[in-house]
Amino acid sequence: MKKENRIPINIWDDFYDDGYVPEGKIQETYIYVEDDSTILEQMKYLRFLLDYINEHITYLDGVKLYMIHYDSKSREPQKDFKELLVMISGHFDRQEIRIEHMTHEQLDRLLEDLQKANLSIDGKKFDIYSES
Repeated sequence: MKKENRIPINIWDDFYDDGYVPEGKIQETYIYVEDDSTILEQMKYLRFLLDYINEHITYLDGVKLYMIHYDSKSREPQKDFKELLVMISGHFDRQEIRIEHMTHEQLDRLLEDLQKANLSIDGKKFDIYSES
């Protein structure tokens, strides 16, 4: 798939093992557009994806999904992101779908179902994968 005809969507899979969430913590992860799309494009793509999930995926009882603007500089102002080489730009500034209380089993099923759905918007196909 040509880069300009795809929307790379990463569902982050590096979160606590099912059944081993430390006391006082919750199971949480996120979905984001993994390219240089503008914030407005990211909002559009992720809103489309979130609406699809809410309308078509029925097995996520107890799972909370919501959109946020994630800016690592404002969330962690003490960190030197350029020194940590987090990104070429020095930090993360992006839209995300935040996910709370999802198990790895649910993530695997969601990933499979979203890939099968063959979603597209504005002539671009969603390329959905999960990696950390």
